[in-house]
Amino acid sequence: MHPDTVPHSKSYLRVAALALLTGCAGPPSTQPLLSACFQSHNAEVAGADSGGSVCDIDALWETDFGKEIKLCDLDGRVCIISMFYSTCQGVCSITKQDLQAIEASLSPTARERVRFVLVTLDPRHDTAQVLHTYRRAEELSPSWWILLRGDDAATRKLAALLGIGSGRDASGRFIHSSELVILDESGHIIHRHNGLRADLHGIAGEIETAALKKPLTPNHLANIN
Repeated sequence: MHPDTVPHSKSYLRVAALALLTGCAGPPSTQPLLSACFQSHNAEVAGADSGGSVCDIDALWETDFGKEIKLCDLDGRVCIISMFYSTCQGVCSITKQDLQAIEASLSPTARERVRFVLVTLDPRHDTAQVLHTYRRAEELSPSWWILLRGDDAATRKLAALLGIGSGRDASGRFIHSSELVILDESGHIIHRHNGLRADLHGIAGEIETAALKKPLTPNHLANIN
């Protein structure tokens, strides 16, 4: 590229950096998919900011313990939800570590009222057994963490609702954006954060405030796992 044609705007550099961090970037052969990923992601963000509820997705999801639930079964808990896949060694690992850092920073009272939900983007590979092995390897407590898999259609609907852009490159590798989405007790989106290494202290504060907003009722005390 001729030096005179190199973009210098801060916005271009910021988008390029975000692409590299979120897993949307790749070799030249994946650039058309990179563009599609951001177009899809940007279109879906508008829907995610509309305050939709995960309860609107009427589908069954399987936990890593083999239990079938609906997302509305999360009702009564503040949740922070993200999407990943077990073989991802980049963005997903950092996202999981960020969630663990948020978990550790919550007060004991708030932690009792919060669930950390990871939903796989690759349900064909990530069986309940695979997800359970992942849980054990990453030491994710069944008291606070819920790992889910759904069918392809439900997975796409959830990604759209959460504003997560995703796709595959020519080799079949997943390309996806990173989102941390906070849901209130009714499954409605109240906060969302994109990118990696976000303001974890600020996110933890949002969760703490939401979790302590009102007391739990007895029917919300059961462990969903």
